[in-house]
Amino acid sequence: MTVRPLADSYVTVCESPDPARIFCYSPGLALLPSGRLVATTDWGGPGVAELPGPKGEIPEGSGLWQGRIYSSDDRGATWAFRGYFPFMHARPFVVGDTVYILGHARDLIVIRSDDGCMTWSAPSRLTEGQYWHQSASNVHYANGCVYLVMERRVTNDIKGWYVGEMAPVLMRAPVTADLLRRESWTFASELSFRDALPGATTDPATDFLGVPFWRAPYPSGSLVAPGRNCAPIGWLETNVVQFVDSDHIWTDPTGRTFHLWMRAHTGGTGYACIAKVVEQGDVPGTGSMTTMLQTVPSGKTMLYVRADAVPRALRRGHAVVLAAEHPGDRQHDASRPVASGAFQPPQQ
Repeated sequence: MTVRPLADSYVTVCESPDPARIFCYSPGLALLPSGRLVATTDWGGPGVAELPGPKGEIPEGSGLWQGRIYSSDDRGATWAFRGYFPFMHARPFVVGDTVYILGHARDLIVIRSDDGCMTWSAPSRLTEGQYWHQSASNVHYANGCVYLVMERRVTNDIKGWYVGEMAPVLMRAPVTADLLRRESWTFASELSFRDALPGATTDPATDFLGVPFWRAPYPSGSLVAPGRNCAPIGWLETNVVQFVDSDHIWTDPTGRTFHLWMRAHTGGTGYACIAKVVEQGDVPGTGSMTTMLQTVPSGKTMLYVRADAVPRALRRGHAVVLAAEHPGDRQHDASRPVASGAFQPPQQ
C-alpha cells in the first residue's frame, strides 16, 4: 500500500525549543475579516516552568501550561508571535472584528482583542471553583449566536483518567454581547457519561456492546496488562454540529437542536459518542438548553457510532451502530441503514 502524504508543502507555525521537555498541544486557527489568520497553541511539560511569560497551573501533565498566539498576513506563509495566555485547551474565534480566545485553567477563562490580536485584554474568568477540560474543538455560528462546547468534571471519584465523569456543556452567547462577561453566556444542562449510563457504576452486566473489550468498572478501571490501566469508559473532545439537510432524520427544522460529536474513550479505537442539546426557547438562540442522548426511529437511545460499520454508500449521511440507554438492550443490525423520516421534537 502506498501512503500519500497529507501535506507535501507546509509551514511550521511554532516549534518546541526543547521537544523532550516542552510539548505543543491543542492548535487553533481563526480568520479575521481583514484576512489575517490567528493561530493558538498551548505548551506543557516540565520545561514550561523555565519559559518567560505568564503560565497557568493546571493539574494535568506537569502542572504548568502556557498558551501562545501567532498571526499571519500572507495566507499562512509566515507567522509572527503576538503574545501569551495563562490557560490551555484554548480556541480562537472571531465575532465581528473582535477576536476571543477561550480555554481553561481549571476554571473557564477568556481573553479578547479589538485590534487584530496586537494587544489583548486581561484574562476574565467565566467560572469559579470548577474543573474544566477540552481539546482543539470547533466553534459554530447560528441564530445570531456563537456556540462551543467545554467539558466539566462533575464528580471526583475516578483517580486516573476521568473522562467518565465529564459532561460536555454547550455554551451559547449572542454575537452582540461582551463575551468576557459570564452573564453573556448560557450553559446547557450537564450530562456526564456516568450519568448517561447509570448502570455502569452498579451493574456489571451493563451491555457496552463490546466496547471496551474488557471490564473497566468505576471508579478504578481495570489493569489490562502490567502497567497498563484502562480507565472507566467515557467521552471527551466534543465538537458541536447541526444537521441542515432537510432529508436527514436528525435535522430539526426549527433550528433548535445541536448534536455533540465526541471521542469515545473505550480502551479501543474507531468509536465516537453522540449526544444532543435542544434549546427550550420559542425562538432559536434563546431559552435554556437541555442535554440528552439521541434517539432513533425504534425509540432506542443512540450512544456510539463506529464509522467502519456504515455501508460505504451511506457514510455521508447516516450512522447506524447503536447502543441502548438501558442495560439489557441489544445492538441493532449494523447492515441496515437508519430509515429517513420526519424530525420528532424531543420530549420536554
